[in-house]
Amino acid sequence: MPTLDYLINERQQLRLRFLQPGHASRHGATRVTEVVARPLTEAPHTLGDLAADTPFDDGTLFLVTLDTPRPTPAHLRALDHLIRLLDRRKAAGLVIGTPGHDLRTLPDATLTAANRLELPLLVTSAETTAWDHVNEDLRLRRAQFAERQVQRLDGLLNRLPARLADPTAARRIADWLSVALDAEVLVSSARRGVLAAAPDSAPAGLAHAVITSAHGAPEAHDGAMHTRIVSISPGSPGGEDEARLAIASHEPFDSAATALIQHAAKLLGLCDQARREHQARTRTPRAVRHAAFQLLMRGETVLAQVVYTGAAQALLDTDTARVFVVDTGPQEREATLSWCERALAEQAIVAPCPGKPKHILILDPAREGDRVETVLKGMIAAREGHLMGQSRPHALAETAVGYLEALTAVGDAAGTPHRVRLGGSKAKFAPLLPRREAKAWAAALMSPLLDDFPGRGDERKLLLETLPTALSFKHTEAAGGLGVHRNTVTQRLNRAGKILSLDLRGSANDRVLTLLALDILALPDPDPDPDPDPDLNAPPRTATPPDFAALMAGAAEDGGPTAWAEERLRPVRADQRDLVETLCVWLESNLSTRETARALGLSEATVRNHTRDAAGLLGMDFSTKMVGITDTDVVTVADIALALHVLLGRPALTQPPRAS
Repeated sequence: MPTLDYLINERQQLRLRFLQPGHASRHGATRVTEVVARPLTEAPHTLGDLAADTPFDDGTLFLVTLDTPRPTPAHLRALDHLIRLLDRRKAAGLVIGTPGHDLRTLPDATLTAANRLELPLLVTSAETTAWDHVNEDLRLRRAQFAERQVQRLDGLLNRLPARLADPTAARRIADWLSVALDAEVLVSSARRGVLAAAPDSAPAGLAHAVITSAHGAPEAHDGAMHTRIVSISPGSPGGEDEARLAIASHEPFDSAATALIQHAAKLLGLCDQARREHQARTRTPRAVRHAAFQLLMRGETVLAQVVYTGAAQALLDTDTARVFVVDTGPQEREATLSWCERALAEQAIVAPCPGKPKHILILDPAREGDRVETVLKGMIAAREGHLMGQSRPHALAETAVGYLEALTAVGDAAGTPHRVRLGGSKAKFAPLLPRREAKAWAAALMSPLLDDFPGRGDERKLLLETLPTALSFKHTEAAGGLGVHRNTVTQRLNRAGKILSLDLRGSANDRVLTLLALDILALPDPDPDPDPDPDLNAPPRTATPPDFAALMAGAAEDGGPTAWAEERLRPVRADQRDLVETLCVWLESNLSTRETARALGLSEATVRNHTRDAAGLLGMDFSTKMVGITDTDVVTVADIALALHVLLGRPALTQPPRAS
């Protein structure tokens, strides 16, 4: 849109300038739609009548010419009258023309009146013929401006998503505004941080302006950059969650740019409001589902039923349930999570996995029909890159076991034709043991650290947090996961071994059984004992926990451990390098690569390659940063050793003797 600055800078033949230099910054961006020229020789009342009959548009610039180098008292009276008239008509300004002469100033009274009414005064020494084609040029510029604005607004509308709550909407609008104004654009909130930025470097450049600018300031200058800050949170300006649009450009913002910024701010505000309303509708129910799922993982079914209120509360009124784990792969989890929440509403409990940013957890009450399974399989088939693991039906209190099965299965789903796998055959070993006896055995093995701990303060907690990681990996890897020096890992293992009377550094047997005990203790507690036998003559039950051999014998009665071990070792038994023999000797050599290489007649590099490849085939994740005492889904060296022991009797695991 043509402005006073345009006429001054681009139409230099007009010889136009502000009478007061300070007006350039205040009025330079005032838009001009046409120029109306009149001589100032007419009587004031005649001039006023003529001006009143002249159709004024918003943005009209009035040009009066003097027939003398300096205004006479009659001219000054006419100017005073005209200034008041032009103020009422909202003129763009008043130009005083003195052809061939340079008018330097006007009386203070005239200047004061114009300043009070905020009417810019300009002067020109150009001949009147220089203005002949100005209106034609202004019309052409206005047409070009209108065409460009239509194109820009069309581009803005094309950036709007199908849904205002689309999380990409703000970024798309910011990208458009950055290109349209050749500027840096930042959409941010004090509480939520950066919501959108274009280019990516914009936050660094605009952060200071956003922090220091006063709300509502029309424009601030930071060196050569012109900045504009606009609130996009109507109804809550200044609130802790207020979102702002910040723009920085090397060029000042004219009326066209200001209009574009205002349009973009309104659309960004609508998108932000829709996004927050969408989150408000979904976040609270999602938080409840997450809390219920975590309680079920801990076996606290009653608390889960209390927490899970709402229309689908009856979902937890079930004896058994299946667990599904969906891996969204490289795609954003939120889209699939929202789809599952809508598709499975009142049919299943859907929650994001808190520890794995690509996983979605689904609990399906195993009643009649398989609608949930059918819906999920259809979704996996339609979404490339997604994987799914499914558990067998388990008691509701055994949700953690079902999760382990589904988690193990989803890790192998990529190798199946439909990217879906049923778990159960490759779960960890601890859930296969009789729960009550296993808990008693594990508690007895770990009692010096759990019940009779001789240390002080947080030492027990520190040791328990260290053991799973330190026993699962080499000291260097464990130190990295725990964030401590490897010597610290060694010291803690020595301390824990002394308390437990176990050789946690040199004995693979003790390492394996300690890891197994920790796995067992992380599982949900068994159901309470049934009522005691009312027969008073019945022998009292023994409180002595079983030893390891008795525990294994009890588990082997139904053949479950053997079937598990056969399936568990299938990948390495099929390998032509005899990885099974390497693993057996490695475990029997207390995980020493050097001793294993000597016993097998291989190089140490070959042994390292074999053990690494075997661990990968068996699902032991060497990239795991930390294993917690409550982690029941991480495959450790104990699971590998137990599978070999069950199937081959190697290594010969035995109950560690207690030091007297």
